[in-house]
Amino acid sequence: MDASIRILNRIEPVNSILVAAWPGMGNVAYGAAMHLRENLKAVKFAEIRPEDIFYQTGIQIRDGSVEVPDLPKSEFYFYKNQHTPHDLLIFIGESQPVMEKEFELAQRVIEVAHYYDVSEIITFAATPVNITHHTDPGVWGVSTSKEMLKKFPGYGIKVMNSGHIGGLNGLLLGVGKDIGMKGSCLLGEIPFYTAKIENPKSSLAVLRTFMKYSGIEIDLSGLKQMSKFVEEEIDRVSKTTKQTLFGDEPLKENGRRNEEVVEDKETGGTPPEIRDRIEYMFELASGDISKAGELKKELDKWGIFQEYEDRFLDLFGRNNL
Repeated sequence: MDASIRILNRIEPVNSILVAAWPGMGNVAYGAAMHLRENLKAVKFAEIRPEDIFYQTGIQIRDGSVEVPDLPKSEFYFYKNQHTPHDLLIFIGESQPVMEKEFELAQRVIEVAHYYDVSEIITFAATPVNITHHTDPGVWGVSTSKEMLKKFPGYGIKVMNSGHIGGLNGLLLGVGKDIGMKGSCLLGEIPFYTAKIENPKSSLAVLRTFMKYSGIEIDLSGLKQMSKFVEEEIDRVSKTTKQTLFGDEPLKENGRRNEEVVEDKETGGTPPEIRDRIEYMFELASGDISKAGELKKELDKWGIFQEYEDRFLDLFGRNNL
């Protein structure tokens, strides 16, 4: 076995499944794998040396002092299943490495899976779709095994017929396929506008599907409570944001509110330098949505909000405002 792999405890898995996950969109995969590990009280048995995969890319500052952060962990856990024929190995990576190291990390994970005679690899991931955060998310699936694809509908899994799965969630299946190891990826749906927000509701959907798929029982009550809390928080933030940006007063016939009444410029329209400033503000708001309020005020000041309305609403996810 490669020198970068440290075996910490002896295990003897039988007909085992390997679940693998890293942080990604909505933290769906990582959240599901962490809940799986903690709920089953899986025991750590191996790790991959981080210094062989990751680089130091910066420092942390605490109370003015410089600290060198720890490199991300890549750890394996084992659960001896007393209730079904499948034991379970869980691989959880705290971060995905830079692109040139992704293949190497995938090889190390597959090497451990092969060493312990894993029968199948399952990765978790997320897929953005046109739903709201109130919708019960579905689960999509892909597989290197045509036999498993035929079984997906029986588990409530929708087959993804085309597309792309980036990062290690997809790459791991390809590396496993090269040595004849079958693998599948379960992708939980998330709303487009919550890609950067933790989505325990999607993690919950993935784990429910995994329970049907593997026969392994998990207590999901904690994840259900977290899902409800996040949904309520999104509602609260969405309501506050709309009130801040648009207010509560009804629109007048000309499409403006009382405080937005601004005389249009009749000599030359909006000055070019103002247009440039607005473009710059759009760029800022696309990376930091808190800047949208300032942008809205500038558009109202010059009486051109309607001209930019579509672009402005797209900052939030137009269909969900």
